[in-house]
Amino acid sequence: MRKVFWKCLAVMPLLGLTLWWIHSDAQDAREVSAAPLAAGSAASVAGAAGLSDQGGLGIGSGPGIDLTIGADSSAAGDSSWRRAPLWDDGKAEFCAYEVSWAHYGHVYTGRALLVLVKEPWSPALDVKADHPGRDSFEVLKLNHVRDVATGIYTYHQMASLFWRRSSGALQKLTATSSEACGISFAEMTRGSLQTHSYFDGQGDRTRHWPPLALPEDGLPASLRTFVTGILPAQVEVFPSLLAGRYADLEPRTYALERRPSASAATAGEAGGAGDAVELRLVSAGSKLTYTFEAQLPHRLRRFERDDGTTYRLAKCERIAYWDMHAPGGEAWLPAAVR
Repeated sequence: MRKVFWKCLAVMPLLGLTLWWIHSDAQDAREVSAAPLAAGSAASVAGAAGLSDQGGLGIGSGPGIDLTIGADSSAAGDSSWRRAPLWDDGKAEFCAYEVSWAHYGHVYTGRALLVLVKEPWSPALDVKADHPGRDSFEVLKLNHVRDVATGIYTYHQMASLFWRRSSGALQKLTATSSEACGISFAEMTRGSLQTHSYFDGQGDRTRHWPPLALPEDGLPASLRTFVTGILPAQVEVFPSLLAGRYADLEPRTYALERRPSASAATAGEAGGAGDAVELRLVSAGSKLTYTFEAQLPHRLRRFERDDGTTYRLAKCERIAYWDMHAPGGEAWLPAAVR
């Protein structure tokens, strides 16, 4: 009996290693087959083979959410803005906006920063890869920052969104809102959204992210896909997490309209000259209007919400903003948005 015991004990490590290998191989297969692909592109072929921009999808890499599928065409829009070589110049698109923000029954002035940059991604940890490996791939990161003073205290809000550069799939989203009353924050990874709020009745919650929904906080980037190309009749939009209110987080379906912008040369707005394209999202009781530059990479020139909230471009350049943290770096910002 003792010999049988020791023989069983000896084979346990081998059995465990075999089970781990089978699970790992199956997980790789599932993730490769589920990865959303951009129709007709070289990246699609690489994705089908289990590769992305920089390597395989890897264990722990979620499939992401593809903003080009599930509307009314598998080839909707034009993804050329994502693949433009300008994202490889080692700089970021750094845009500052003068903001009017509707809240508490008033409209307050403030600022917003939209920072769009290419980064390498670690699929195992779902974070930026400081040392990219064979499983790493490229993402486009949007940092959407908004600071608005309301009376005696100021709202500090930020959302970070990460899309696979090759496919446009949403990889991760984090958001936070802080002010003198408290802090609310949220994170979406691998299709699961966790929200944490100090507001009564909201608290800590977990829910599935609707697989075809576009995050409202990321529309200044993701809607660029529809400045040209086939326009879907409608899109599904998940409400803002940047705002810090999580009482009703049901996606809303918007009709999507596109037309040449009538405000292409609005006085006082940076980049006012040149052609622009207006994208309108219309739903019952809500309208969102985004005005993008017609030329690549389709920078956001203006945003308007029907409640009186507006973003007006003050300045936008490609810069290495992470090197501008010394005293005096703020001189880059126009006086109205410092």
